[in-house]
Amino acid sequence: MRKELKHVLKCNSDALQSSSKNFEAIYNVMFENRGVMAEYTDGFRVKKITFAETKQRIERAAFALSKRIGVQGEYVALEMENCVEWIIAFWAILRSGNKPYLVNCRHPKALSQKMLSTLGIEYIVGKNKTQLDGKFVDICDLNEDGDLKCSFADEIALSTSATSLKDVICFYSGKEFCAQILNVNGFIEKYPEIAGDYDGEIKQLAFLPFYHVFGLIAVYFWFSFYGVAVVFMKDYSSDTILKTCRKHKVTHVFAVPLLWHTIETEVQKKVALKGEKKQKKFENGIKFCTKLQNIFPHIGIKLSQRIMHEVTDELFGQSIRFCINGGSYVRNSALELINGLGYNLHNGYGMSEIGITSVELRCGPKNTNRNAIGLPFSSVEYKIDDDGILHVKGNSVCHRLMIEGKEVPMGEWFNTGDKVEYRDGSYYIIGRLGDVIIGENGENINPDVIEKQFVLAEAENYCVLGLKDCDKETVSMVVQISRYMSDVKRNALAQKIYEINNSLPITSRVSRFYFTTDPIAPANAVKVGRKYLSGGIENGSICIFPFENYKNAWVDNTEYSAELLNSVKEIVAFELGISAEDIDIHSHIMLDLGATSMQYFSILSALAENFSVKAGESDTFRYTVHEMCQYIERQI
Repeated sequence: MRKELKHVLKCNSDALQSSSKNFEAIYNVMFENRGVMAEYTDGFRVKKITFAETKQRIERAAFALSKRIGVQGEYVALEMENCVEWIIAFWAILRSGNKPYLVNCRHPKALSQKMLSTLGIEYIVGKNKTQLDGKFVDICDLNEDGDLKCSFADEIALSTSATSLKDVICFYSGKEFCAQILNVNGFIEKYPEIAGDYDGEIKQLAFLPFYHVFGLIAVYFWFSFYGVAVVFMKDYSSDTILKTCRKHKVTHVFAVPLLWHTIETEVQKKVALKGEKKQKKFENGIKFCTKLQNIFPHIGIKLSQRIMHEVTDELFGQSIRFCINGGSYVRNSALELINGLGYNLHNGYGMSEIGITSVELRCGPKNTNRNAIGLPFSSVEYKIDDDGILHVKGNSVCHRLMIEGKEVPMGEWFNTGDKVEYRDGSYYIIGRLGDVIIGENGENINPDVIEKQFVLAEAENYCVLGLKDCDKETVSMVVQISRYMSDVKRNALAQKIYEINNSLPITSRVSRFYFTTDPIAPANAVKVGRKYLSGGIENGSICIFPFENYKNAWVDNTEYSAELLNSVKEIVAFELGISAEDIDIHSHIMLDLGATSMQYFSILSALAENFSVKAGESDTFRYTVHEMCQYIERQI
């Protein structure tokens, strides 16, 4: 850890401890920090903004906002994805004497609108536009000098990830956020490497949205309070994430399983394409680096990134020092691969209602690969009841909760609904109580335990849950696939699933298997909600088909000539450098045949030239040979 950061940690923590412990105190200490608050790329150059510059913009925005809306003590919606302006708007709302409600931009509009109604919100602060109904205030227009006489507000509200699409709002005071921030001292004492730097700098990737409790506390408050810069991205594509980390020399990445699973899948695919010899070399390299880190935990991390540089140079680079997974279960295989590469991935735990409460802080893959969630931070306590359910209490959990518009008492202990075990000096999440399936023999079957056994890189998503079958709840698996997946690949996926299932103990096997092309989770959700999925199946918004009866029901049987089909196949084959005989007419050009975006647009241009159809219109974006033939047939 840098001496400078160690000094800032002590000074800022001491200042907060001796303060009135509210949001105003956090603001005053945070914006006394010197140096860069945030970095981003404007397309060409790296842009930076300091804490001092940000504070000046906050003060001007707060004054303009207080004049614009003319109210105090009310909730004001903040609807924006991560950016510098989000930070300015968040503090400007509090500074103007009002309370920010952090709109989850990934919720359906109807759900967000319902929460605005629950809180009686009239004004919405955002950037450029809003999807919600209300009086919109553009943060870019709030820029006016003046004497602010209003008092600082001391409460914020945010919603849960809403995997069940239920209206749940959590309320936090500044005192509770102070407790969350002060947890940092405790876990850095136990594991100083969490504050590891690269070339003397620490930078946190703003991957998690700030309107999510994990992003707000762990990504923003834990780092900005102690003067560490956050790095913003232009979008959430995997390519942008990796390039941003390499360009800005990011040291810390906190993310949900979606990112780690995507990286694992992409690495496995690329290694497999290099042949069996290279694949074996890669696997041996991961094993060696794992052993190295277990013997020399700290230096082993840096050495592993260098040893595996052929892979790490194309991923995050070699600046990463510490990563946390949260929000849902991460596969053991993903932990093993990412830690083997030297990216030091630890598992954590938290919820919207309780904040971030623990992280596995023991060193080395022998500990991090166990998938434990660590021990509770100093601000909270854990208790496991007779049913194995985790309860949490402490001075950092939310003080107020509203569900479906009604106040719900928090009580001394909050029931998380998660089944937990304590063993080997740490806590382990076993599954959700509400997801337990009652088997035919009356035994409790945990779908999470079963689901962990399946690693299906070829599927877009999948979930094990209980579904009704002849008035009985049956252990079932729903697998979401691309509507363009070929019969051959779909059948191979089904066979793989059957083989994994048959290798499981009889009491832990899935009984029914279904395919679907409908999304089985809300857009951008961090995990599949079983209640959301079962509800969608019941109301017909998610159509499922048994593996054995599945057909490509979406195929349009518009007729076209064999001559046209052969011509299109030849063009596609030429551009991709493959044989026309190997092309299934229902194979997705990019997902199944591996075309790059450049190759895809080359195909469109060739089709336009050969058949005199326009390639620039959105209607020409067809992704299978079958669809291309249909379109050309209609045009000519």
